[in-house]
Amino acid sequence: MQVPANILSLKKRVVAEIGDDLARHAPESSCLLLDSTGPSFTRQYIVLNAIGMDRLARFGEIHAFSGSVYALFGFMAFATGRNKVSIESLCHEEAETVFRNQHHVGRFSGLRSIGKLMTGRPAFGSVDPLIASLEYMFGDFVDQPFSSFGSNIHVYLAQSKNAPLLVLSNNARCSPELEALRALPVKHIIAMAANVPIVYGGSRAGTPYFDPVYTSHYVPTLKQITATERHTLISTPWRSGEKDNRRYLNCYPSGNARWLMLKDFARLVSGQRNVSWSRDIYTAFKVAA
Repeated sequence: MQVPANILSLKKRVVAEIGDDLARHAPESSCLLLDSTGPSFTRQYIVLNAIGMDRLARFGEIHAFSGSVYALFGFMAFATGRNKVSIESLCHEEAETVFRNQHHVGRFSGLRSIGKLMTGRPAFGSVDPLIASLEYMFGDFVDQPFSSFGSNIHVYLAQSKNAPLLVLSNNARCSPELEALRALPVKHIIAMAANVPIVYGGSRAGTPYFDPVYTSHYVPTLKQITATERHTLISTPWRSGEKDNRRYLNCYPSGNARWLMLKDFARLVSGQRNVSWSRDIYTAFKVAA
C-alpha cells in the first residue's frame, strides 16, 4: 500500500515522542488519555502500536473517549492476533466496500443520509453498522464481556447532554449505574462509546448511552482526569508539547485537523470510498518507523 509522506512523518514523530516519554515516565506511574479524534479513530492505532501491548497493559490508568474506544480494543485484537481479517486483506478494495455497505444499503443511500442530516435527523438509524464492522474485523474477540479486560481501562459514556459523564471500568471508579454493562460483549460498549447522535441516533431503546463528546461535561471531565499529580500522556488531534504533568501527543498529520475530520465525515455519510482508515492500520502495523 502506498503511504503518503505526511503519514510516514506522523508515524516517525509519534514513535519518537512516545519513546522519549516512556523513557522518562514509567507506564505504571502514568496515565494514558485517548481523546476523541473524529471519524479517523484509526490514527490512534499508530499511537497504540508505538506504545506496544506490554507497556499498554502496564499503564496505571487508561481513559478512552468516543472512537478511541474502538481503536483501543481493536488494537488489542490486532496485537494479540485475534483479528478475523488480516491487515493485508483490510487494504484491499473489497474490505473497504464491505465497510461502506455496512453503513449504506442501496444505490442512493448516501443521498438519503445527507438528506436526513439536512433535516435534523441522524444519518443512520442505529449503531448496527458499528457492530457489524467490529464483528467483521474481530469476530469472537469482541464477543468477550467487558469484565474480561484490564482494570486500568476507563470508558466514558453519556446518558444525557447536560448530566455528568458516566465511567465504565472493572474497578471501584465504575459508575454504579454502569456496573451491569460489565457483562455485555465489548462490541456493544464500543458501539455506545462511538454513538455520535447526529450519525447513529444517540440514546434510544436498546442503546441507552452515547458518545460523551457531545455533552457539556466532556471538557470538564478531561480536565478532571489530568488534574492529578500522575503524569498523563494525552493522544489528541488538538495539541502538542508539554505542560505541567501533561504531555500532548498530536495524533494527526500536518494540516488542519478539523478539515481532515470533515472530509472523512463527508465520505462516511455520503458513501464515498475512503482508504485512509485501512492506510492508518497498515501504517501502524506494517510500516517501519
